[in-house]
Amino acid sequence: MTASARRSFVRRAPAVEEGRVSTQELDVKKAFRAILRHRRIVGAVAAVGLLGGIGAGLLIPPLYSASSLVLLPPPPKVEGQAAPSEQNIDTQVFIANSEPVLKSAGQNVSPVLSVEDVKKRIKVQSATEDVIQIRGQGVSQHQATSLANAVADVYLVFVTTEQKLPGDLGKKTGARVLERATTASGGGLAPHLAIYGLLGLVGGALLGAVAALVIARSDRRLRLRDEIADAIGIPVLASVSSYRAKGVSDWSNLLDRYTPPAVDAWSLRKTLHHLGLDPKENASTSLTVLSFTEDEAALPFGPQLAAYATSIGIATSLVVGNHHEATGVVPGTIVGSGNRVQLDILVVVVDREEPQLNDVLGTTTTVVAVAAGAVTAEELARLAVAADDTDRTIDGIVVMDPDPSDRTIGRVPRSLRRSGSALPTLLTGAAKRRAR
Repeated sequence: MTASARRSFVRRAPAVEEGRVSTQELDVKKAFRAILRHRRIVGAVAAVGLLGGIGAGLLIPPLYSASSLVLLPPPPKVEGQAAPSEQNIDTQVFIANSEPVLKSAGQNVSPVLSVEDVKKRIKVQSATEDVIQIRGQGVSQHQATSLANAVADVYLVFVTTEQKLPGDLGKKTGARVLERATTASGGGLAPHLAIYGLLGLVGGALLGAVAALVIARSDRRLRLRDEIADAIGIPVLASVSSYRAKGVSDWSNLLDRYTPPAVDAWSLRKTLHHLGLDPKENASTSLTVLSFTEDEAALPFGPQLAAYATSIGIATSLVVGNHHEATGVVPGTIVGSGNRVQLDILVVVVDREEPQLNDVLGTTTTVVAVAAGAVTAEELARLAVAADDTDRTIDGIVVMDPDPSDRTIGRVPRSLRRSGSALPTLLTGAAKRRAR
């Protein structure tokens, strides 16, 4: 590699690393959005985990813990040595934890425990160089203290006498019990269930998060404004909250008394500005609003825009071309017309698989209303092809009920987005304060 090539590689390296970090950050944000979007699944699985943990806690009784301390006998003296040999504490711990000791201890408690059960409930460790600690567990305080003391007693017999085990504990000499187990700690049903319930809740939440990520990975529906705009290369004009109408009376109320919140009012006004309409002028235009079947959140956009335009002094007519069963308006009916109509709105609902626009009247402008997470790129592309076949131009997209975590605006060319440049974002709340 030449010197100039090395210098060029060094200059590019930071940009490559920055791109990797940016991609990782994007993946984390995308994963978080997926989990947040499927929070009901995560919550449901977490609730199941919580109940499962509580059930496991009921099946597995809480254990009490008690401990006893044993002072080891002095190390034996070796002939010819002025000082006694050192005590091997690890050997003594091994002896106290051996099967003969544990088996005999299990036979000296009530109820009798097998050697396997004693192994599970006994833990022997060194407290100092000549003191070992024997910690026992039981389903009751008495069982915990009895087991710890039984192991200590049997251990003493094993290391201080020549009696065979299991059997009579016999006489104990040399080593002695420094502190017998008298009280036990732990146990209690409430904290026991709380611990198991918390473990089940955390495990269920993690499992639910994994399930949400798997579902999101296979979900091809578009949710971000940039994704929707990039699907067919058409910018997003506005984002509006949909009016939830369930019956004819709701639709009638929408047309007569719709008052949008300030944010939605501004989005609707921007849409009118894009159409070149101003209540102070006498200009007139026509608009076709396209939406997909089963996208109920996008269907009200045409009536919402008509109601808002009428409220600010723009004489508007609304014509529902099809899908009148959902709106309660007969196809071709004109709603809210004035003396001189400035805005004609035609609402058309198309099929997702085979959109047809051959019989749709031509208008000055055409927009597509879609709800976030309701359509795929393929469905938008088929609609764009159908519009092009009828010499109709789609002038913009209106996103209904945008994703709360979406900070994109859907108006940036794809070439700029690929360049890695900083993208304009929608600043709200905390984001604005950080920017200041």
